Amino acid sequence: MEETTSTTKSKKTETLLEKARNAFWMAPLSGITEICFREFMDEMHAGVLISELVSSKGLVYNSERTQAMIGIHKKPGTIVGIQLFGESAEDIIEGSRYVEEVGADFLDINLGCPVKKVVKKGCGSALLRDPDNLERFLSKIKSNIKLPLTCKMRTGWDHNELTVHECVRAAYNSGCEWAAIHGRTRAQGYQGESDWKLIKEVQQNSPLPIIGNGDIRNSKQAIDRLEESGVAAVMIGRGALRNPWIFMECEGRLKSGHIPDRIEKVSRFFSILESFHNPRHVLIYLRKLMVWLAFGLPGASSFRGELFTLHSSKDVYNLATVFFEKNKNQPVPIFENQEAFMMGGHG
Repeated sequence: MEETTSTTKSKKTETLLEKARNAFWMAPLSGITEICFREFMDEMHAGVLISELVSSKGLVYNSERTQAMIGIHKKPGTIVGIQLFGESAEDIIEGSRYVEEVGADFLDINLGCPVKKVVKKGCGSALLRDPDNLERFLSKIKSNIKLPLTCKMRTGWDHNELTVHECVRAAYNSGCEWAAIHGRTRAQGYQGESDWKLIKEVQQNSPLPIIGNGDIRNSKQAIDRLEESGVAAVMIGRGALRNPWIFMECEGRLKSGHIPDRIEKVSRFFSILESFHNPRHVLIYLRKLMVWLAFGLPGASSFRGELFTLHSSKDVYNLATVFFEKNKNQPVPIFENQEAFMMGGHG
């Protein structure tokens, strides 16, 4: 007898957001979240990873340096996006072809960079000044790319132009998967405090999932911001530089105040760097991580001073091994709210 009804139901397709490992993501940071650091943060259980700011024009002109910035480490279950900025939708559309080819999971549009050389071209934060134009800009991109589209923005140009509600609506109307919000205006740069009250207000009125970002320095703050604001996820930037274990703390895999094995992680990062970069860049990126991990530990100042007298990555690694062995019983230092650290970047 022929069946008249189907005994199986089609499964609902998971959204990009639903595929995320957790709700604690690594924020894109210029000069930092390149391929090796993203792989390292992936191993530290960051929920989603996004590249540093990449010029679509550089991709269009086939710049070797820019092409290297969009490399993707392949790992099942890992979600990685590439963040582009561009003077025109056409440049970003063309650049997206390269992003798709390397295997990125989504294309993120930067609407937050406050740096003058970016803003004067009408990119980054400048796009927040005209939400109607922003909607046309994003809609054109969305209709001409294959990858899911997301965006990261600030709350507005300045406190007289808080356009974040209108810009989130523009992102929704254009078909973005989510909008990440850094809770500062372009005029603030990285001064003052991230406005989580406004982020919560936007989330409560948004038809689009909101990702909150700004001033998350430890796992407790990350969990509290997530719960109090009701956002879909939170992005952690500087807090993850000082404490790469923060994502595992957020997941409950590690207790806050644990004693980390810094030497093991330094060794792993060194290995990742050597598999991808030339000796000069291995040295540069390895030094960065050493400085961040040492911050707040006894003897950190003299360690940093000696670190920059060395010109071999192996020598840097050996010095770091000795330093972190001396501090093997030290927990991750508390990152105080009023403490200045890495007060710059893009986004």
